Amino acid sequence: MNTRSRSLAWDATTAIEALAAADTALWIWTPSDDQMRFTGATRALGLGPLAPECSGAAFTAVAIPQDRALAEKILKPQEEGTEVAVRLRMRDSETCIWRGVWLEDGLRAAGVVALETKFAASHLDRLTGLLDRRTFLTRAGEQLTQPGDYELVVADVDRLRRLNE
Repeated sequence: MNTRSRSLAWDATTAIEALAAADTALWIWTPSDDQMRFTGATRALGLGPLAPECSGAAFTAVAIPQDRALAEKILKPQEEGTEVAVRLRMRDSETCIWRGVWLEDGLRAAGVVALETKFAASHLDRLTGLLDRRTFLTRAGEQLTQPGDYELVVADVDRLRRLNE
């Protein structure tokens, strides 16, 4: 490796510093060992009490009661290549986005977790600041699968700009 290559290489410390600066953490879940490991900005994400590793039960217990089923969804083994994409709220933290994939015939999953606000802007309509159609439908689907009573208000905002002017 030449000098330039060495200067561009990422060491573990640099990677952890970058994750912390972005309020982001990496996670690895190994069901056979009942172990979830974290590295990065765990405290900012409400994962501080769990880091650097915890059991599946501890992970689920830190999720707010309304989101425990979603926490269990992350832990449930899936086929290799199955994506993990969940909005999850931990106690004493903002909503986080969990993204990852199941690896090695479902023996483990790995991914990234970050505050929803870090990803949110890409899912918002520029004019209204509301969720775009795809994100709204995804979130409504997630919410409606949870037990409980719901009310939905629908409004057509296609001509909102003209009305506002």
